[in-house]
Amino acid sequence: MADKYIRNMRLAFLGLVGAVFFMAGDCLIFCKAGLTDQTVEPLWAQMAEQRFIISTVLGFIGMVLMLPAWISFRRMIADTCKRAVCVMTDLSFIGVVSTGYLHFAYGSLLPLTYKAVLGGGGDVKLAGEVCEHIWAVMTPVNIVLTMCLCMIFAVHFYVTVSGRSGLKRFSCLLGILGAFAVGLLWRGIFGNSAIGGAYGAFESLGEGLTYLTASLYWRKRWRTA
Repeated sequence: MADKYIRNMRLAFLGLVGAVFFMAGDCLIFCKAGLTDQTVEPLWAQMAEQRFIISTVLGFIGMVLMLPAWISFRRMIADTCKRAVCVMTDLSFIGVVSTGYLHFAYGSLLPLTYKAVLGGGGDVKLAGEVCEHIWAVMTPVNIVLTMCLCMIFAVHFYVTVSGRSGLKRFSCLLGILGAFAVGLLWRGIFGNSAIGGAYGAFESLGEGLTYLTASLYWRKRWRTA
């Protein structure tokens, strides 16, 4: 029994490792002075394509590491919650297994397309129009997948605040809520500087810290077994 707890604890911790890869990928996309929150960023023309390609690779590595972490999280939910919450967690798997794609769709695809159009002889206006069209086509799918992913944050909030996990209720801040708050603070301090661009990486940190809750849960079960 103790081996089961240790195994699940290690699987959950992989989610935090995966989040580090996501954070690094996000920093490659967003850490440049002058970037805004526009769908099409003119500064993409000044950024090397390798940044976006490496970011994509890091995103898929992060996704691979989060999959075993999700399994550990799902086992925690099955251990503490009723069927309805388990079904929500199952639906979140669609989002988790798509995180590599979402990282690519939200961060790397448009910049690579923008530079490809410019490299093929198109002008800035054409590059922007192509990116806007791609964004419009992909947005419905991205929204659905993001909603599925957000289910795991909702479940995490419930299982911690309700006390079902047996952990302190403030551990709900280990997830996306805490990371979002830190991201806003970071953005407020550093603005649109190159350092300020790292605020987008805190969302990825929140994904990893969500699984850290599961790791702490299994650690507690192991110590009390």
